[in-house]
Amino acid sequence: MDYKSLLSITVIIVTVIKTTNAKTVVFYPPPLTSYIIYHANVAEALASFGHDVWLCVPQSLVKKGLVKDKSIKILEYGEHLGDLEKKIYKSSRVLDRFWAGEASQEIYDMYRAGTEYGKIAIAILSDKNFVDNVRNLKADLFVLESIP
Repeated sequence: MDYKSLLSITVIIVTVIKTTNAKTVVFYPPPLTSYIIYHANVAEALASFGHDVWLCVPQSLVKKGLVKDKSIKILEYGEHLGDLEKKIYKSSRVLDRFWAGEASQEIYDMYRAGTEYGKIAIAILSDKNFVDNVRNLKADLFVLESIP
């Protein structure tokens, strides 16, 4: 998906939220720095409208302080999973291959990343405490971004 498409979707989501008076919004981005920052920026915009905004962030990335706006509440998960970002990049080797100048094998890269995300999803969803915390928020809207 290109930048303009993502921006269009974001504008639509923000417009829908503003006009439907949603109060509690939960963002669940993939556990990578760039996605956390992107979702935090959108979450900040919603929080500025007075919404109760939560962002699900793995503990290893919470420590990096990626979410600067204090009005965004952080829902931590994955303490037992370690550094998810490092695991994803290590297993998919996308960055290693990029910096080595190797030709992209998009389907193969997507398969490897998808396999790793599948393992992580099972581990996260088996964390009863995290799942209960999400349920207890009784969110009006979930913003869930997935990677193929």
